[in-house]
Amino acid sequence: MSIEAVTWALNHAPDVPPQCLAVLIGLANHAHANGRAAYPTQDRLAHYARKSVRSVQRDLDELARRGLIRRGDQRHTALLPADRRPIVWDLAMDRRRPLPQPLNPLAEPQSGRPAEAPEPVDNRGDAHDAPVPDRGDAHVRTRRRTRPDGATHTSYKPSLTIHNQARPRPQHGTAPPTNPTAAHCPRHRGSPAGNCGPCRSEMLAGGP
Repeated sequence: MSIEAVTWALNHAPDVPPQCLAVLIGLANHAHANGRAAYPTQDRLAHYARKSVRSVQRDLDELARRGLIRRGDQRHTALLPADRRPIVWDLAMDRRRPLPQPLNPLAEPQSGRPAEAPEPVDNRGDAHDAPVPDRGDAHVRTRRRTRPDGATHTSYKPSLTIHNQARPRPQHGTAPPTNPTAAHCPRHRGSPAGNCGPCRSEMLAGGP
């Protein structure tokens, strides 16, 4: 592939019939930098131009009649079988058409990668709006904000997580604790005066 030959076919080749342009570019795609020794098969050119082989033959005849291509050195295909040797063509790259003023090289960008537009910069972010890392209590998160006067304040957002408070677990097989401030039975130390278990047992047994 020759960039020089393809550029000539696209920009500088004069008097190219529109229907023959695809075939001319196909030839330039196989030519050397000087436009010589292009010998793609007619089937290949038909594939490039999306045409039939018969249409490609007519286009080659028309390009040769207009002096845009000429037969080149056929020895380039000498190593191929005689019945499969394509015609070697040279492009008339010495023929050039003048470039219209709107397409002057100084009026528009030339070949190469076009300049890319700079990516938009997002200036909405502010360093004061960035979340402050948690410190101290793991369940309290802070966020610094800037007030109109330039000062900063911190808003506290307590966590909604409810922690179970430690509660004494009852011990099985033991009597519930008695209130130390309650009055004791005068006869049975440690039993409440109004609800003494030993006294009730004695009364049921017929005692005093």
